[in-house]
Amino acid sequence: MAATSLGRGWNGVAAELRSHPAGDLPAILPTQMEVTLATRRSPGAFVRRKGAGLRQRSAVEQGAIWLCPVGVGEDEIGISAPLDEILHIYLPADRFDALADLYGDGRIRADAIRYLADLRDPLIWQIGLSIRSELLRETSAGRMMVESAALALAARLAHAYGEDCPNNPDAAPEADCPKRIARAIDFIRDNLERDISVSELAEVACLSPFHFARMFKRVMGKTPHGFVSAERFELARRLLGDPDMPLVTVAHRSGFSNQAAFSTAFKRAMGCTPGDYRRRIP
Repeated sequence: MAATSLGRGWNGVAAELRSHPAGDLPAILPTQMEVTLATRRSPGAFVRRKGAGLRQRSAVEQGAIWLCPVGVGEDEIGISAPLDEILHIYLPADRFDALADLYGDGRIRADAIRYLADLRDPLIWQIGLSIRSELLRETSAGRMMVESAALALAARLAHAYGEDCPNNPDAAPEADCPKRIARAIDFIRDNLERDISVSELAEVACLSPFHFARMFKRVMGKTPHGFVSAERFELARRLLGDPDMPLVTVAHRSGFSNQAAFSTAFKRAMGCTPGDYRRRIP
């Protein structure tokens, strides 16, 4: 196990970054939608599996994607050679239930996604890379980014790989979106010290999560998680102006789970460590 989301507090999505030895894996009956991505090429390696009455064999090339829906038992899984780095993303069924409720389409179900191997989907690939990046290096608004990515991933799976595709467009109102986004911004600034989800912000704005994310980018010129990240760094800079406040307190109040992650992210964003920044304040 190279990295895991366990303990990160992510809602509606989990992920693991693993290396796998050659050999056979035990049969499984997944209770969550599993999306597996080969983030690196494993020369000469093949994965064979059997599920939903289908036998599949595919080379492990960078960018290869496997889908295993809820309830599809895999009774054969074999790996021909060690796999260097494999990303596993898990989406609970209620992610798809929320989509079905939003669009009023009962055909959207976690168990309606097809059992597929060796996909090449640029959108799923980019979503996977963003989740991998957050797994390896925690950021100030990373939880929000991951939960937004999970929504996009569920929508992509339902749209492109479901047995039936939804036809209803997103008809959420747009005329008063700037006022709705302003309410969300006020909420963000009042709650920077705690976890904030896109779903929560969408509820404040009285929009669907998908429509909220689009409208926020249109109004503010950046994504919700990008805005939250910038606001948290601004808060951190203000808190660092208090020489008596411990750095670990600054980290927690800026939305980070620990001081090390805060220091790494702060240096990446500001070009110096929090301690160096504090020493430069007149």
